[in-house]
Amino acid sequence: PVVTDDGRLLARIYSESDLLVAECLRTGAWEGLDAAELAAALSSVLYESRREVHGGVSADVPTGRLRRALNQTRRLWTELRADEQRHRIAQSREPDDGFVAAIHRWASTGDLASALAASDTTGTGSTMSAGDFVRWCRQVLGLADQVRNAAPSPELRATARRAIKDVRRGVVAVDAG
Repeated sequence: PVVTDDGRLLARIYSESDLLVAECLRTGAWEGLDAAELAAALSSVLYESRREVHGGVSADVPTGRLRRALNQTRRLWTELRADEQRHRIAQSREPDDGFVAAIHRWASTGDLASALAASDTTGTGSTMSAGDFVRWCRQVLGLADQVRNAAPSPELRATARRAIKDVRRGVVAVDAG
């Protein structure tokens, strides 16, 4: 057996959605995003809402580039899911954009109150706790670090470095120790 370049890329990703992340990197789905957009895209393959995922990208995605990246991520997940069904193997979790607006706002502004307000995906005034927010940010940081090491393009690696810097501040940096 010979390990392919795609296999080496996958070997550098440690996530429940590792196949989807590797496909997003391989196909360039996240190329051209800025740091806040990349953090938001990464959150979609990590975050798990307490609500049911509704099968599409929500209306409150902050930018067109991010919307396109999330749509491409979802298309890749659909293809992956079909392959998993065909081969009767465990199915990957569906991308969830429930943390996209909050992490984008945080990475863009560093304003915790604004980021928590953006976490209200139901429009009911119900926002996530600061502790949950920090926990999800830490997960995004972990995956951003893997992307920084595994991304095929220097541009995406540099964007991942900026995303890490922009997410690791304030209460998130304090929690990091």
